[in-house]
Amino acid sequence: MRDPVIAIDGPAGAGKGTVARRLAAKLGYRLLDTGAMYRALAWSIARAGLAPDDTPALRRHVDRLQIDVEGDRVVVDERDVTDDIRSPEIAALTSRLSTLAVVRDKLTPIQRRLAASGGVVLEGRDTGTVVCPDAEVKFYLDASLPERARRRQAEMRARGVALEPEAARHDTAARETQDSSRPLAPLGKAADAIEVDSTGLSVEQVVAIMADAVERRRRCG
Repeated sequence: MRDPVIAIDGPAGAGKGTVARRLAAKLGYRLLDTGAMYRALAWSIARAGLAPDDTPALRRHVDRLQIDVEGDRVVVDERDVTDDIRSPEIAALTSRLSTLAVVRDKLTPIQRRLAASGGVVLEGRDTGTVVCPDAEVKFYLDASLPERARRRQAEMRARGVALEPEAARHDTAARETQDSSRPLAPLGKAADAIEVDSTGLSVEQVVAIMADAVERRRRCG
C-alpha cells in the first residue's frame, strides 16, 4: 500500500504552511504547497499586466504557463519565484484569482497529479474538499482571530513590513470572509477532517498531534 495523502486546510494565519512543512519532514513525506502554486500563477499574471476579469487573456496565459514545485521552491517557466510571491500585493491578487474557474482548471489537475503517488502533505483552503477529496487523512487547522492576526503581523515584520495590530486583524478577518464566501471551492472543513485548534500551541505541539493522528489512521487502515 502506498503512503497516505495528507490534506491540511484552514484560514489564513492558522499556521498551515509551517505545520505542513514540519509534518512532512517528520513523516519523511513530500510537501506540496498548493497556496504557493496559486501565488506563483498570480505573480505571473501580475507580471504580464493582465486584468483579473479578462478571462480570454487569462486562459491564453495560463494554458502555456509551466509551474513546477521543486522541494521548497516554486518555479514558473524555469524561473524561481519563491521569494517573489510573498508580498501583500500578490497575496491579495491570489485571493481574487483563486475564485476563477480558469485558474483552478489549470492548477487543480497539476496538484492532483503531484499527490497521486501518496506520501505527500498538501495545505491550502480546499485541499481536503476539492483538490484531494479522497485523501486518507484530512486536517482542519484553525486558531483564534487575535492569534492569527498576531502571526500575520510577525510574518510581515520578519519580511521588513510594518503592520499595525488593528490592520493585521482587519486583513486576516477580511481574508477569511473572502475565502469562505467565494462561490467556487470556498474555504471549508471536510466532513471527515480532524479539527486542530493551534491557539496557544507551539508548532511542535501541533505537529505531534497531527503525526499521532496519522499513525492512528494508518493502523486502522
